[in-house]
Amino acid sequence: MIRNYVSIFKDFLYITKKRKTSVVVQLFLSSALSHISSLLPPIATAQIIAMISDANMHAVFLCAILYVVFYIIYFAAQHWNYHTYTTLAEHYHVEVQKDLFEKLASHDDILEQASKGKIMDTCNTDVCYIVDTINAFAESLMNILKLVIIFGIFMYYNVYVGIFVLVLDLFYLIVMDKNSSNVSRCYEGQRKYDDKMLDILNQMLTNLKQVKALNLMPNLNVKLANTRKKWCDKYLERRKYLTDRYCMIPILVYLGKIILYIILAYLVIIGTMTLDKLVLLISYFETTITATDTMLDHLLDLNNYKVQTKRIRAILSYIPKKELDFGEIDNDYIDGVVEFKNVDYKLKRGRYILKDVTFKLYPNEINAIVGHSGSGKTTIINLLYRLRKVHDGKILIDGINIYDYTKDVYVRNVSGVYQKPFVFEMSIRDNLNLVDRNKARQIEVCKRVGIHKIIEELPNGYNTIISDDENTLTIGEKQLLAIARALLSKAEILLFDEITGNIDTTMTEKIASVILDLKTDHTIIMVTHKPEMMDIADRVVVLNQGKVVCKGRRENVHKRCSLYRELHNRTFASISLDE
Repeated sequence: MIRNYVSIFKDFLYITKKRKTSVVVQLFLSSALSHISSLLPPIATAQIIAMISDANMHAVFLCAILYVVFYIIYFAAQHWNYHTYTTLAEHYHVEVQKDLFEKLASHDDILEQASKGKIMDTCNTDVCYIVDTINAFAESLMNILKLVIIFGIFMYYNVYVGIFVLVLDLFYLIVMDKNSSNVSRCYEGQRKYDDKMLDILNQMLTNLKQVKALNLMPNLNVKLANTRKKWCDKYLERRKYLTDRYCMIPILVYLGKIILYIILAYLVIIGTMTLDKLVLLISYFETTITATDTMLDHLLDLNNYKVQTKRIRAILSYIPKKELDFGEIDNDYIDGVVEFKNVDYKLKRGRYILKDVTFKLYPNEINAIVGHSGSGKTTIINLLYRLRKVHDGKILIDGINIYDYTKDVYVRNVSGVYQKPFVFEMSIRDNLNLVDRNKARQIEVCKRVGIHKIIEELPNGYNTIISDDENTLTIGEKQLLAIARALLSKAEILLFDEITGNIDTTMTEKIASVILDLKTDHTIIMVTHKPEMMDIADRVVVLNQGKVVCKGRRENVHKRCSLYRELHNRTFASISLDE
């Protein structure tokens, strides 16, 4: 039992990096002062009863003043406790959430280990309970301290009565703690199925149009129904244990309470205990039950918080299987010649996605990579983004292995845009500020991609908030904004992965003209399936089942490659978003 709570405390220290330690100490001290001061009013009550028996009104008034003093101390301690709690809550929520975001941004392969629903819930909900974890520790320990003091008082007045109260409370504590473990186990099961439902919901909302168009909701509802049933089973099991906790187990305490009152009444009758002592001990026994119940509730909370702290720690302590190393070459004068030399890339199970891929791409040209779905086009882009590492062969930029450049040099010189427009739900200005805060530079690149006038016509111009729908910018216009943001990086090499895949012909032609302009001072590498985009390419690499079947100047490839002609002549194509 103790080992379990020590483990939770260690998780708390790891998550918070022992920040705000002095405030944590204040939380414990204020809690201790609050609980100890709550034991003082019963003493004043017992003294009043004793003074009434002696008809001493002067002493009664003094005891009444003591009442006031005791409660002032109590509420001052409570105020101190609330203040420290608020300070910790604000700090831990902000800082730990920041740590989680930084960890996820640095190690995107965490998404392969946990569902998006679980990660989102951890970053949004679980961080709220960090301060409650340490507060539950403080309250539990101070209630134990209060109980020790009370047991000492019972022992002082009557050893046998003290032993009876101690045994009764320990029995109650052990039974309830076991109940807490069962409740926590069921709660952990509920959270597991909550995560699964959130993950399905997240995927459904991301692809809502396809879900509606293909009438997938009936099948999704079947899948959700099965998950909901498992959640309900865990919920009902948890409610069973909670019913025992609050409706069955307390009966034992109340039976013990009746026996204690009979014993105390007997001691008064035979003259071994005075009435004021009887009132004092009865008051303290009621406090014992309250303190034990409060402590048990906090221990139950701790068992529940264990779920949250472990989920947070799992992300923060995640160690990637293998980081892609950066080198020490910090040459920032890159021309942009990209070369694949006998590159192999395969999945864990041994299936090759790319096999012996060799080609060379040049600056001031539009280089198109084409092929059927699953041929390895997007894998090439991911390798250039360094999201994956080749298993054999080399990828060179200006004759230097891409893994030999420093991180700063590489990210400054390789940028691009994906198929789905990636813009945050914030103002246009803030989206651009993420790369470069220079407003003149922002306007310059927006003019270059042809979106400046569109932005100026919006009600709030560059301060317009971008929404998920098309009320502010269409999908094509968001893609232009994404291109502008990529240009702000001043990268020499621009990667475009099916950027016209989801937009109409008019916007495709506009983006094509933008890319034609960009090639004058960039190396353009684009994956595409649209004939309009193929037609603007200077050089083409044709892939089939992970191998290069044809490459060279577009005109030559068109003459001698039947696969290219087949791809070019297609009116419609099915595009895989996850090669």
